[in-house]
Amino acid sequence: MELWVKAGEEKIKIQGSLKSIFETVKEKFSDSPEILAFNGTKKERRRFKRELRCAGRDLLKAAQNYLNWYKNCRRLFS
Repeated sequence: MELWVKAGEEKIKIQGSLKSIFETVKEKFSDSPEILAFNGTKKERRRFKRELRCAGRDLLKAAQNYLNWYKNCRRLFS
């Protein structure tokens, strides 16, 4: 998946799995950046949009929610 965001004057492209993108967003940004565009498989796009809707269009909150869900799933199936 690819995600382009704008933080201040800087435009950043983040590539990788949905998990790695959300980890990068959580580490790099202290306030929610503006989403410029995203591209990925149909499944990734759906999941990304669902997480954004649940978080009220806040990218940092969506990242936190997704990473918590991912951790809980790994714990259940380990």
